[in-house]
Amino acid sequence: MRISLLSSISLASALFLGSCKSDGKSSEGSEFKGGDKVVRIAEVITPVSIFPHRITNVVEGLIASQIHEGLVRINPKDLTLTPGLAEKWEISADAKTITFHLRKGLKFQNNEEITSKDVKFTFELLCTERVGNLHFQTVCKDRIVGANEYYLGSAKGQNADLKGFKIIDDLNFSIELLNSPNIFLEILANPVAAIISEEAYKIKKEDSFVGAGPFILDEKTSTKTHYALYKNSNYYGKDKDGKSLPYIDSVIVDIVSSTEVALQRFQNGNVDFIGSVPSNQLKQVVEENIKSFKGSPPVFILDQRPEMGTSYYVFNINRAPFNNVKLRQAINYGIDRGKIIDRILNGQAYGPAINGIVPPTFEFYKSYTVKGYDIDLVKAKKLLAEAGYPDGKGLNEIQLIVNSGNSRNNTVAAEIQKQLKNNLNINITFESLPNPEKFELQQQGKGDIFRDGWVADYPSPESFLSIFYGGAITPDMTKMTYPNTIKYKNAEYDKYYKMGSDAVDRDSAAVNFLKAEQILMDDAPLLALWYESNCRLIKTRLKNFHVNPIRYFDFTQVIIEDQKPAEKK
Repeated sequence: MRISLLSSISLASALFLGSCKSDGKSSEGSEFKGGDKVVRIAEVITPVSIFPHRITNVVEGLIASQIHEGLVRINPKDLTLTPGLAEKWEISADAKTITFHLRKGLKFQNNEEITSKDVKFTFELLCTERVGNLHFQTVCKDRIVGANEYYLGSAKGQNADLKGFKIIDDLNFSIELLNSPNIFLEILANPVAAIISEEAYKIKKEDSFVGAGPFILDEKTSTKTHYALYKNSNYYGKDKDGKSLPYIDSVIVDIVSSTEVALQRFQNGNVDFIGSVPSNQLKQVVEENIKSFKGSPPVFILDQRPEMGTSYYVFNINRAPFNNVKLRQAINYGIDRGKIIDRILNGQAYGPAINGIVPPTFEFYKSYTVKGYDIDLVKAKKLLAEAGYPDGKGLNEIQLIVNSGNSRNNTVAAEIQKQLKNNLNINITFESLPNPEKFELQQQGKGDIFRDGWVADYPSPESFLSIFYGGAITPDMTKMTYPNTIKYKNAEYDKYYKMGSDAVDRDSAAVNFLKAEQILMDDAPLLALWYESNCRLIKTRLKNFHVNPIRYFDFTQVIIEDQKPAEKK
């Protein structure tokens, strides 16, 4: 791990800082009746949709996972699987069939009972070809028996049953799989696999906000930049003493223009949690607040830990000039990632991404064996010449598009612009756009390089490697694909990725995933920059609030305890 300003903060420790008090009012001035026990969060990514099948970023996932519930949940402390809507399940002797048992008395937020038919509807909806279904590949493709055939049939308007899904009775059903159930169960804990109300969906389609989760979206006061969620009284959750969960009354997520604004709101006492401290203000935050730690109870925490996340750029490989692998490799060798971390991020990273796209946070996965790219100007210039652009001559100005909201995206882009000009005489211009606009241009292939990043949807290297799996790419280049937004396709990569995905155990999966990742890095459709280590600010009044490497937030057992200042002696 790279030594940084806060090198004394270990994986399990935190630095306690100064204090503020929340006023409990909505930033929009709305009359939200959410009770007194309110958790407030500030985020910078504007959601495009919070419908489970359309989720593409961590903020959409954060909100959707409060409204919706899946068959399986994740323990936010250690990322182990726990029962969700399914109180238990059994795996057959041949490890190909999972039989699930729903809890009795489950209800959606519209008071509709949840049965096996709703689960079947959800999986058939995931297997239906339609605009807005981004997670057929994530959940069902090549996993559930008959899923691929159902998807192809739906595209032709054919009606059929999903062969691998069998209803036993109202509370029991089975899913037959093509391969190992291990990763499949972890995927079911992701909000993209949440169970959907058929009744609500038929009325409002993807605009339906009816789920089975612990909180209900207040549609009257919520906007695209302000999400107000109040406690679901029908939620099944109970604590060990039989008390209903969640304990708190509501969660409010405000979307702000930048991480600097989020920090200001936290310091002013308007929010309880921010997911990222601006790297250019981290030192100042520490220096201004460290004194208030001494002699008074801590009121908030600065928490730093590695994440299962990677920041990177992707090349538009389907048009010139980046359909040229040697140019992509030259740029990879032409970037000093260490300088970016030291100069721009102020050490706020787990380390430079000089191996592959998978971060070194999986103990069973030998990511250090993947040969990626580190600064090597001799190789870079040689490859640039072989690509047909000696000393950058003949190469037109390159367009880089980054998403707005986080100032470091611009400062990193400026540093890369500077390095490529100085190192390889390559000219780059960059533009900062709201995430929905950037995402649309990326899907349409309009641009040369795009800023991107990934946090694991589930704790497996597969989550990262799925980004470049070509199995879902259609010949029609105008069609949206997700998560493979650049429509990368390499038969050898796909072969080893699929072998890893189908593996019966973790070790054999890792062997094949490593082979796939090496092929990916050699082909260089991406410019891996750094592995994430995030700094968060959290009010200590939030008890039982756990942060984790995949940014999965569970508020069901959070308790709010406002502390009284210590008496002066």
